[in-house]
Amino acid sequence: MSTDPETYLQQAMQEHQQGNLYDADLLYAQALQINPNNIQALRLKGILKREYGDIDESLKLFTQASKLNPKDAEHINEIALSHMAAGNLQQAEQSLRHALHTDPESIKALTNLGALLQQRGHIQEAIHLYQMALEIQPDDVQLRCNYAKTLSDAGEDEQALQQCETALKQSSDHPYVLTVKGAVLLDQKCYEEAGSILETARLQGYEEDMALVNLALALYQTGDIKSATKILQRAITLNPYNARAVADLTNCHCTTGNYADALTLCEEFLKQHPGERLVLGAYALALHNAGQSEQALTLSNCTKLVHVFDLDTPKGFADLNVFNNALASQIRSDSSLLTNPVSKSTYGGDQTGELDMEASLASKALLTFIQDSVTSVANQFMASGLDKHPVMAPANGTQMIRAWGTLIRAGGQQTAHMHPLGWLSGVYYAHLPPDMGAASAEAGWLEFNKPPERFYCEAEPDTRRYEPREGRLIIFPSWFWHQTFPFESKDERISIAFDIVPLEALRMI
Repeated sequence: MSTDPETYLQQAMQEHQQGNLYDADLLYAQALQINPNNIQALRLKGILKREYGDIDESLKLFTQASKLNPKDAEHINEIALSHMAAGNLQQAEQSLRHALHTDPESIKALTNLGALLQQRGHIQEAIHLYQMALEIQPDDVQLRCNYAKTLSDAGEDEQALQQCETALKQSSDHPYVLTVKGAVLLDQKCYEEAGSILETARLQGYEEDMALVNLALALYQTGDIKSATKILQRAITLNPYNARAVADLTNCHCTTGNYADALTLCEEFLKQHPGERLVLGAYALALHNAGQSEQALTLSNCTKLVHVFDLDTPKGFADLNVFNNALASQIRSDSSLLTNPVSKSTYGGDQTGELDMEASLASKALLTFIQDSVTSVANQFMASGLDKHPVMAPANGTQMIRAWGTLIRAGGQQTAHMHPLGWLSGVYYAHLPPDMGAASAEAGWLEFNKPPERFYCEAEPDTRRYEPREGRLIIFPSWFWHQTFPFESKDERISIAFDIVPLEALRMI
């Protein structure tokens, strides 16, 4: 039997490439038994362990490899990818920044950090990282496509399309690049042009489920509900776990009055994925459309499912005004503030990327208040007999908080939306214009249960409105549609919104 670690390593790599993970694992182990410091074996075994879902072991292996060769950013990149696979996004960001410190021209670190920051709403920094990477590797089509989509998120419409055109030339009109251009055009609400391009990609054989979902949206918005329905059915065939496709197909069925299929579609999906937010929101609306108001109310009952807390002055602050002013200043000065972000619901104002809730005494105190309030809400749900309700379905696993700030000016609002990654969501009001309600008693208020205009409503839904107050925290199920009303003032309204996110949801994005 061979005692050469390289022989075992080559055999392991071959088994790994063929998908024989068990055999590859044994062979990597044999190579490392002979030479525990074989860096390549450590890295490849770490990748295999990540594929198995054994994140702790993968991190241990990558860390060992990094210690053996601390000047190689490759191992630090792998550590970041393992953190991302586990949903530990802050740790992933720290690792990627470490990788760039080690090697400022690491394409993998630049692109991975750009993608992570884009996902976390730090759009301008993501753009800068993509630009740096493209200076080093200008022919990377995938990188250019990511750059184009990030420019689109920033509202840089013309530049985003220019990058799409460059990528199309570089790739000889590859259908994947066509789907990216289609997504950019959807951001710009150019539905007919987006639909045409996405259909071209599909006819060229590129059938990826989210590309089909985008095509269906373009078709739906141009009134071709029948074709949208067929495309969504195909997307679900390709990926039965695609909640967005199921929710959109439910809406198509409701639009054509096919309520029975809409309800069955949601019910079958929720049997397999209880508590899935996009589908719960679609299901509640489908029940409402079908005239099953009592059943719809079980999913949209604000009296039972929305909770309001008013904060006392936190320790370390003279009074609540001092505390709220500190939070408001933190939001105003945040470097990630972006005006009217395309992929978000903020209109007529600015929104930050994800906040570091440990960054200041005030945000730490708010984090504690949120955590205590969420625990109280969960306990109240259980005490009121909601232990079997869909609202508790995601509650058992590991959770993390993702928070961001919004600064809304006169005439601005949060348009109707939900939070598909969350379990529970909420908003804390740090600063409100004193004259916010001068023109209308409910100006700036929060309203639940009215969906975006593209979702079909047979009749006006039962809505509930809540008054914002400085120091007030409102917590609700993440599938609740919600929006705010515009207000008139020279002052701004500043709030901090958040999701309590099951880590499983982060692993899926």
